[in-house]
Amino acid sequence: MPGWSAEEVLTLSLLPKLSAQLLRRLLQEYPDFATLERTAGTGLAQLHLFEDSALRSARSRAQEILERCHALGIAVVPLPDPRYPPLLRHIPYPPVVLYIRGQLQPETVPVISIVGTRRCTPYGKLCAERFTEACVHAGAVVCSGLAHGIDSIAHQAALRAGGITYAVIACGIDRIQPYTAARLAERIADAGGAVLSEYPPGTRALPAYFPQRNRIISGVARAVLVVESGIPGGALITAQFAFDQGREVYAIPGNITAPKSAGTNMLIRRQVATPALSPEEFLADLGLYTAPRAASAPAFASPTEELLYGLLSDEPLHIDQLAERAQLPVQEVLAALLELEFRGLVQQLPGKHFVRVPM
Repeated sequence: MPGWSAEEVLTLSLLPKLSAQLLRRLLQEYPDFATLERTAGTGLAQLHLFEDSALRSARSRAQEILERCHALGIAVVPLPDPRYPPLLRHIPYPPVVLYIRGQLQPETVPVISIVGTRRCTPYGKLCAERFTEACVHAGAVVCSGLAHGIDSIAHQAALRAGGITYAVIACGIDRIQPYTAARLAERIADAGGAVLSEYPPGTRALPAYFPQRNRIISGVARAVLVVESGIPGGALITAQFAFDQGREVYAIPGNITAPKSAGTNMLIRRQVATPALSPEEFLADLGLYTAPRAASAPAFASPTEELLYGLLSDEPLHIDQLAERAQLPVQEVLAALLELEFRGLVQQLPGKHFVRVPM
C-alpha cells in the first residue's frame, strides 16, 4: 500500500493556500497523494491550491525539514501514519504533522497528563510527586508540558520512579529553552519516553503556541489531572480542552484562601473536574489501581529518628516546630532528618519543611 509519505503530507502542509482544516479532510478522503493529484483536476484545481511554483517551493522546504530532522534524530509522523497517537488523531483539530524525539508507547499503555502552575507551592509539589509516582507504579505514562513548576516536577518524579514520560512543547525540538528544560527533555527521551511538537526544527516558542500545545497534552491522554492553578492559568486551558475532547478531568482541591488553588477549586465547583482526593482513589476511578504489597516497618538507627518519624505526617512541618515538639536541639533534629531523607523515609520541601514519605 503506497499511502501517504511524510514528505507528501509535509509538502501539502506548507502550501500557503491550503488550510489545515482542508488538508485534514483531504488526508481522510484520499488514500494517497497520487489519487489526490488525479482528482485535483475536477474540484480542487479551481481553488488554485496546487500551482506548480508553490508546490515546488513547498516540496523543497519539506525536504529541508526532513533532512534536518534526520540529522537531529527526530521522527516526522504525519496524521495518517500508524505511529500517530490514536487518541490524538480523533480530537477536533489534531496536528497534521508531529515531530517526535524518543519513543511512543503502544496504544494499550494508558497516558495520564499532569499539569499545573509554573509557580507552585510546597503542597502542589508534594501532590504532583505523589500522584505521578502512583501513576508510574500503575503502569501509566505521565505526560506534561516541560514548563517550570508542576510540569517539570511531574516529569522528574516519573523519571525518578523509573517510569515513562512524554513532554509536549511549543517550539521546535531543537529550540527548547532554558537549558534546564532542554536537559530534562534529553533525559526524557533517553529514558524511553518522548518529546513531541507540532512545530518543525528551528521554530522558536511564541506566546500563541502554548495554548495550541495544550490541546495535544490533553489529546494524547486518557485523563488530565490539574494539580494547582491560579485564575487565569494555562492548566485551565488544558482542562477545558480535555473536557471538550471527552477526556476524564480531575483536579486536586486546595485551601480556599490559596491563590494557586483557586483554579482547581473552580474546576471542581463548575463540575468540569472530579476532585482527586488521593492517588489511590484517582487511579481506582480510572480502573488502574492495584493495592500495593504491605510494606515492612521502617528500621531506625536511633530513638531520635523513630521519634521524628512518628511526629511527621503528610502535612508539611517546619524544622523549628518539629524540634519544639520533639524537645530536641535543631541541629540534632536536622542531622536525624537528613539521615531519614537519605533512606527515603522523609522528604524535605522548600523552606525547611518536612513530610513523611508513605510506605
